[in-house]
Amino acid sequence: MKRKTIRSYVVSILMCSLLTALVPFTAFGETKNNTWYRCTIDAERTDFENGKYWIQKVTYENGATTTINPVDRFTFLMINNQFIPNVNIKNENGHTLVPIRLITEELGGKAGWDAKKKTAAIDYQNKNIILQAGDKHAVINGKNVVLPIAAQIVDNSLYVPLRAVAEAFQIEISYNLGLMPFENPLISLDGRAKRVTKEEALKVASDAMKQAYTSFSKNPAYADGSDSSTKALAEIKQKIDQLAYKDESAGYWILIGPYDILVDKATGALFFKYGKKGTSVSGSYSEGITPVNVNDPEVFARDFFLG
Repeated sequence: MKRKTIRSYVVSILMCSLLTALVPFTAFGETKNNTWYRCTIDAERTDFENGKYWIQKVTYENGATTTINPVDRFTFLMINNQFIPNVNIKNENGHTLVPIRLITEELGGKAGWDAKKKTAAIDYQNKNIILQAGDKHAVINGKNVVLPIAAQIVDNSLYVPLRAVAEAFQIEISYNLGLMPFENPLISLDGRAKRVTKEEALKVASDAMKQAYTSFSKNPAYADGSDSSTKALAEIKQKIDQLAYKDESAGYWILIGPYDILVDKATGALFFKYGKKGTSVSGSYSEGITPVNVNDPEVFARDFFLG
């Protein structure tokens, strides 16, 4: 795309209403209240007698589900610490491609589409991107930029290189293994203001774990005086005392304690990543991310007392 042509597209698109000619895009919006998931064996899809492997079902807070297995890779997506289920993320020549309208609108921005010119106009917090399907050239915040790979239409959506978009929007991006089942990757994007430092996250989590332990250690179902109970409680207490920084994502500080503890960088909300990692599962297998309730008398039961 020549510079003169790009300038004409910019003028044309900015003069058009973003409500006009949105085909072939599908409308999206900001996802709310979808911060956790639970992964279990999918009994309906699993052939327990003759199947090569068991099928798992990921169920999200909002009721959406994703079917996975231990063999095929699946890339999960989280935006502003909200899971965006079942996004078809592409990888081409080492570059991750994502549907630009979904990403933009989940972040709270706007996307317009000129179907005739196959050109998109993206606006997010006074940052602008002009993209054309099949072209490696783009206008990002008024500057002509060459993308690592051309934007392309896939399944009626315009796909673009993820990192280029994140850099243009000036948002955090991360690629984590270990937060989703079977070490499947999780891509996280976050445009929120970070109000919780790593040091504050460690303090908040430590205080919460000590409070949770006080509640849990009074539950006679687990604190029954037996050798196994005493050993498990001592292990939990030790892990709390040794709580430490482990990693981070775009939106979470990830700490290691009785479980991996996720501390939201914007809100300070706490979540546990529970469940056994690996590709071997049993019929009682369960894995997930769950909010921390320090007053829950069952708060440390998973993994330490229950399978």
